[in-house]
Amino acid sequence: MSESEKKHIRTEFGKGKGPAVGLKDSKEQAHVAPEAPASQASTQYVGIDFPSKYLVYQGIDPTKVGIRLLKGKDEKLIAELSYDNFERKFAEIIRNVIVGIDPRELTIGDRLYVMLWEAINSYNKIAEIEMQCKSCLQTVTYQIDLSTLAVVELPAGFKEPCPITMSNGDIINMRLFRVKDEEKLFDVQKAGYKTWLYRFALSIIDEKKSDWDKVAYLEELNTRDLALIRAFHEQYYHGPKMEAMVECPKCGASEVAPVPFRLEFFFPYGKALRKYFGGTV
Repeated sequence: MSESEKKHIRTEFGKGKGPAVGLKDSKEQAHVAPEAPASQASTQYVGIDFPSKYLVYQGIDPTKVGIRLLKGKDEKLIAELSYDNFERKFAEIIRNVIVGIDPRELTIGDRLYVMLWEAINSYNKIAEIEMQCKSCLQTVTYQIDLSTLAVVELPAGFKEPCPITMSNGDIINMRLFRVKDEEKLFDVQKAGYKTWLYRFALSIIDEKKSDWDKVAYLEELNTRDLALIRAFHEQYYHGPKMEAMVECPKCGASEVAPVPFRLEFFFPYGKALRKYFGGTV
């Protein structure tokens, strides 16, 4: 991890306004968001500190953004998630639980933060990860406390558009990926098109060019310039770091374990449901 990256890491994922703070325990931050519909007036919302720190949302007042726990009507939508409807159905779920901001405008990093917030607060903060120990090569099951994951934040002063100079002197203005981009990507992929360059094209700000015009532009760039564009997104990654340090119970070796987000975190079923909730029924 570079020194510059360390400056933007916070490990209080389970403290303050972080995802592990349940509504019952966050009295000083609990509020009914001012813009909540009348039908939601009796619902308790809490403020949320997005990893983006709201630096990319124009006209949004962070004090008016609130999030609530999942309810039965939300779980009904989660149960309907499938490959063919995930992006739009999930945006609908987020729209149900967040007020004060359009969920389609959320950055991908902020969306993942919301997903973990709900997993931790609405269900359970422990996730089981099964993997092979690199030292003893035995398969081990680790219990990961999601509330301890580090969160990468955007650096202070970040703003969009972010200009990048190409080797031919062209200056292109970039922005971060949004949820609405994932929806477009899914539609284009489903239609049979390749999405590698299309994805990056969506992050170029140029009102004079269509998405496919931007793809054509990227096709003619040399790979060094494409690397600059990819590096922009790598440099400004923000959101939960989906990895945890674990210690093998069989040989004692320590290693970093990837913690890929699974639907099971967001909607426990089967073994996870029986283990963490079966004792209460």
